[in-house]
Amino acid sequence: MEKRKNMNSGFACSLIFILYFLAGCETKTKLFVEELPKHRIIVLTDILNEPDDSQTLVRLLMYSNEVDIEGLIAVSSCHQYKGKNDPNPDRNTVHPDEIRKYISAYGEVRENLLKHKDGWPTTAYLMEVVGAGPEGFGTRDIGPGLSTSGSEIICNAIKKHDKRPLYIIINGGANCLAQGLIDLGQQKSGEELDELLKNVRVCDNAGQDNAGAWIAHNYPDLHYKRSSHQVYNFMNQTGPAVWDTTWYPGKAQHLWAAEHIQNNHGALGAIYPTRMRWKDPTTFSTIEGGGSGNFIGFVNRGLYHPEHIDWGGWGGRFKTEKEKNIYANQLKWAEEDLFYSEDEFKPYFMYPETSDNWTDPITGKEYNGIGVPIFRWRRAYQNDFRARMDWCVDDFLTANHNPVAAVNGDKTDGIVHVNVIAGSTVMLDASASTDPDSDELSFRWFFYSEAGTYQGSVQLSEKDNAATEIHVPVDAGGKQIHIILEVEDKHPEVPLTAYRRVIIKATNK
Repeated sequence: MEKRKNMNSGFACSLIFILYFLAGCETKTKLFVEELPKHRIIVLTDILNEPDDSQTLVRLLMYSNEVDIEGLIAVSSCHQYKGKNDPNPDRNTVHPDEIRKYISAYGEVRENLLKHKDGWPTTAYLMEVVGAGPEGFGTRDIGPGLSTSGSEIICNAIKKHDKRPLYIIINGGANCLAQGLIDLGQQKSGEELDELLKNVRVCDNAGQDNAGAWIAHNYPDLHYKRSSHQVYNFMNQTGPAVWDTTWYPGKAQHLWAAEHIQNNHGALGAIYPTRMRWKDPTTFSTIEGGGSGNFIGFVNRGLYHPEHIDWGGWGGRFKTEKEKNIYANQLKWAEEDLFYSEDEFKPYFMYPETSDNWTDPITGKEYNGIGVPIFRWRRAYQNDFRARMDWCVDDFLTANHNPVAAVNGDKTDGIVHVNVIAGSTVMLDASASTDPDSDELSFRWFFYSEAGTYQGSVQLSEKDNAATEIHVPVDAGGKQIHIILEVEDKHPEVPLTAYRRVIIKATNK
């Protein structure tokens, strides 16, 4: 099978066609695999506002081989800006040097990480993409002639000759991106800028200044999504517990982090900070307030497709229709004069988050709500992070690594597409799956009803075996059915998961 030749071939993903006979069928069915490239990302972070952004940066660096990081930019927010006059001096400016501190620590473990996987960026490269945004709050500190090192990084990335989409993840305020758009507006004609922005995708973590509303108002065609509530469910007290439930969630998660990240896991883990509850320094807060949820989906190219925000995966799930005036809910924690600072930019439209219904296969507990699309994957993404932290210090033979999930013999990490006639049967076989550590594998297939367009019941002949048959309902013509394969290794301490998404498109004839 032809391998990916050029990651910069971009969003025009390679389609690999395989012909096979379905069991019991007399006609050939076409199956093809859509392999996605590494995703380009820029992260804006109000690092040092509180410890969760530093925690998120550790996790991002531990996945830096899976994405192409084109910017790490220290930005202001409603919690941290020049003129705030906060008693904590860290909240009165932006901190690019803090980003560099974590990159330096990553550099101390990079050699060991290369024992486990390729593609880890050099510290020299990462240092080159560090920048700073405006120090002041939101739209108060942007305008012609006010460009910063961060806005220059954004401009250059948007102008770059790369067909892949550019994902700008805002874990702080959005004014650095706003300044970048102002800068580009001075360099390009309106038509040229519109064309460039077709390749930009913005993911806003809760809204932490008023610049997001400014952007969405002034650039209404820009792909802009905002997670107002789902983002807080990455590691909160709701959903599956991957910690010792003897303790309350904040303390239990801290104890988990102390064992699996901070202690005996190298220089990067050693500076993973402890997070105490805001205005209550005696109580542990849950780790990583949500920023990790904005990039973590990109590491599962067989499960998560960021161009289809309604399909779901580790990065959560969003609606495909924009909604009006989605409030930046972090402003409610700001100074009173900032509460309604978005109002002057109404109306503005953004893609909102959406809900899932899910029954935990381990506990049998049923969940329904806005946080489910992200925390339903929590056991897997926490185990994955834990295993990667082991890579900082362990040799290959003593660490665990992800299995390879195969579908009908295909061992790539691509999304599988099948076109069939409604009423027929699709046979899916994962028996060619492998594990680099020779661990025994378990299999689980499930119908992800919210991700597709067919909302009826779909029957799988087997849910926990390597092979299964999908009976495509006769009324599914013109609809999509999403089937998820989870392959987990039976490692005794830290089981790891690999995924494949199978999209069945049913036709009437």
